[in-house]
Amino acid sequence: MGTIVPEMGTHRLAELADSAIASALFTPVQQRVLGLLFGQPVRRFRSAELIRLAAGGTGAVHRQLQRLADAGLITVTRDGNQKYYQASSNAPVFHELHGLIVKTIGVVDPLRAALARLAKKIHLAFVFGSVAKGTERGESDLDLLVVTDDLSYTEVYAALEPAEKTLGRTINPTVFTLREWRTKRAKKDSFAARISSQPRLYVIGDDDAGG
Repeated sequence: MGTIVPEMGTHRLAELADSAIASALFTPVQQRVLGLLFGQPVRRFRSAELIRLAAGGTGAVHRQLQRLADAGLITVTRDGNQKYYQASSNAPVFHELHGLIVKTIGVVDPLRAALARLAKKIHLAFVFGSVAKGTERGESDLDLLVVTDDLSYTEVYAALEPAEKTLGRTINPTVFTLREWRTKRAKKDSFAARISSQPRLYVIGDDDAGG
């Protein structure tokens, strides 16, 4: 009989699976704390930043930080009177956890949620650049390509503002129409060729959607 695939399509099923995995493994507060720390592993966070961005309450966030520190998943350093928390690249499961977080709660999910009400007007949206490659430094901006025939740059940027606040980092959208994007790929435009050959984190659609 073969595999039955609902009309929502395999990529949409993958999106739902990603979100379900994070929800099954972590509580909401854990998701937000891990999303910040492992979504930006080269960044040091003050506890006040984490409490504000995670919006989980001082006690709840501190308990999660202590558990993560006890498990060796994060490092805690002190500079004067200030404590800083950072994902530990020496943790045995660092790469696996970082990969899971980036694909779900640390990058993709907040972007997908921010663009949800506009999703029907977007052919393709994916993260590219240093964040997608896992080579970001410090507070690297997040580069997002959006292919749409119905939305302006201003509309896309405005929709992404909640994700900027959630992630605590700047999002730089690049917006093309479908025709523009297909033309750039067909002509092997240097920008299109470069990002098409590098890792991408899909937020909406996939390679087929972009032509």
